[in-house]
Amino acid sequence: MASGKVTGKTAEEIEDLRAEFAEMKRSEWIEFEDYYCLAKIPRQPDDYDGPQRYCSSNNVEHKIKRCKFHGGRNKTEHLDPLANMKHGMRATRESLMKDMHSDGNEWQLDLYEWITESWPEAYDVDVSEDPLAEYEFHALAVEIVRAERAEGYILREGENGKKRVFSPTGEQYFDDIPHYLADMIQRQRKLIMKMEDNLGISRKKRLQNDQAADATEVMKSFADVGASLIKGADTEYDPERFVPGGDEE
Repeated sequence: MASGKVTGKTAEEIEDLRAEFAEMKRSEWIEFEDYYCLAKIPRQPDDYDGPQRYCSSNNVEHKIKRCKFHGGRNKTEHLDPLANMKHGMRATRESLMKDMHSDGNEWQLDLYEWITESWPEAYDVDVSEDPLAEYEFHALAVEIVRAERAEGYILREGENGKKRVFSPTGEQYFDDIPHYLADMIQRQRKLIMKMEDNLGISRKKRLQNDQAADATEVMKSFADVGASLIKGADTEYDPERFVPGGDEE
């Protein structure tokens, strides 16, 4: 039986709801997809001829993340794939990998292959001897593709979102607000930096390694000097001999 009135929200209205939710304090401790039901609404009035609509109830049951009216429906009917594959920020790595092979996404596959195939050699990491590093380069590549995809999505949509505001007299206008993906992008950048640190390929880690190598060379020089003095070498001590980078006889 069809319902007596149009219910729920369209995909576009859900995205507006997502932007509003991002401004709420609760967005810091609960995900948008966990706060709202977002199940497909199967029936509308018989004369309804509009797009698919989704449940926007926030009276959800914690375990199944659905409201009482849609709790029995399969989780695959969730809005998640529809809303998130546009930018990929919440998509699984498996879903992103599959989507890289679709038409129009060749640049994503090229970026992924460049990172997994060229970066290990460029940073002198032998993945054949370190399977974990090989996997970490794969994971890093996927997360970089995810970030680049989301950045492009923001550029296409505009860096600022819109928030509906009503004046005291009831007039409606819109204020510019940061794009709802902005905070997620910041967290994604931090994640990528951490992954690069773990692989030892971030600029910070490479500088630390260079400084450690320099310090090791200096200590080795001091050790050579000490060994020469302790052993009482027959040859006269030449201080220039132990300058790091200098020529040794």
